Amino acid sequence: MNGYGRLLTLAVPRRLALASIPADFADWLDYAAIVALLVFTWDEGPLALAFFALSLTAPYVVIGPFLAVLVDRTPLARVLVLANLGRALTTLALVFADQTVAVLIIVFLRGAIDSAFTPARQGAIQASTPPELLGSANGLHQAISQTSKIAGPALGGVLLAFLPAQTVFGINAGLSLLAAVTLWGIALPPRPIRENANIRTELTAGAAEFSRNRLLLTALIFSAVAYFGIFLYDALIALITSEFGLGATAFGFAIAASGGGGLVGALAAGRFATLHPMASMIASAVIAGIITVLVAVTSLAGAAMPAPIFFLAMALMGGSTAFMLVPYRTIVQQETPPDRIGRVFAAGEAVTMAMMLSAPFIGSFIASHYGTGAAFLSGGAVLLALALVTLLLQWRKPRPHLPKANARDTTRQIHRED
Repeated sequence: MNGYGRLLTLAVPRRLALASIPADFADWLDYAAIVALLVFTWDEGPLALAFFALSLTAPYVVIGPFLAVLVDRTPLARVLVLANLGRALTTLALVFADQTVAVLIIVFLRGAIDSAFTPARQGAIQASTPPELLGSANGLHQAISQTSKIAGPALGGVLLAFLPAQTVFGINAGLSLLAAVTLWGIALPPRPIRENANIRTELTAGAAEFSRNRLLLTALIFSAVAYFGIFLYDALIALITSEFGLGATAFGFAIAASGGGGLVGALAAGRFATLHPMASMIASAVIAGIITVLVAVTSLAGAAMPAPIFFLAMALMGGSTAFMLVPYRTIVQQETPPDRIGRVFAAGEAVTMAMMLSAPFIGSFIASHYGTGAAFLSGGAVLLALALVTLLLQWRKPRPHLPKANARDTTRQIHRED
């Protein structure tokens, strides 16, 4: 944990981490409240929940790349504060929403604002963290994010037992406001900004960076395909839990085990991501693929899986997912000039989200025709094939050992042509 200890002795990275706690919890605290409002208060069905899921994810695909241009043209500290203030205002607007369409529109707008905050935070991590600690920084922030995904909905559900959904929305708005106050006045190093580039060039700069950098492109393709494989079965965990003869309580423990594994995996990945990012991603895909295939074969054979073994499998699968995400973000920060970090990160996020959007529908089709285990088998096969192909490509075309084009090389930042 030496890397994390060193990281937290630095004022700006420590402040970024502290601000990320309320910021990330704000993403998840009112999740249960919105679902409860739609289903139990307004008696909405599956269609409304599908549109709710779309409202959560679509902004990162259709809005994020455009806002990333502004992120790269604006001081990062200003973006971080304004984004959290915007999230606070849109969350507060949920207090006054009185119909499903209004809730969905507000959730979409909040996601659009968050699609600016996320790349700005990545840029802030890059700008304020020593290169040798980037893996630890990404591991810490992923651990905070993973914790919020576990505890946020659970805490929101507890609050709903005592408070109406609108009050939970108000509390959540306060969390975003707290994040904005924590980030107020944060001292981030200035970045070179390209003033003369036209808007079309700016919009394509993020995608163009992937085409110029083989390691970046490899990491993006790996991340996108890996998440596609994972989301072929991710929404079907409840069904396979039932097939194993386990009940609703076991399903809750399985989700908690997955989240806990993701938390531990994020912290562990931070120690390896800087030195061996692609090797970490390949190894994690192999582990996740093997475990997923074993779960699938057990289901397809009609056998029961004991609860402790199932929980362990879910924990390892969750941990492996973190081992893919942390190295990917570290690679982006190491290989991208600071003047375009927002656009590069947003472009990668859009590609990954687009892949993820189609996977649950394909997985559902496979499960409905061939069984739930077949969807898990397909996801595991995708992960194993991805690891094998990437390993072969890495072996056949090794990356030459050249002096690292450090993201802080301001000469490269200013003069490199788009």
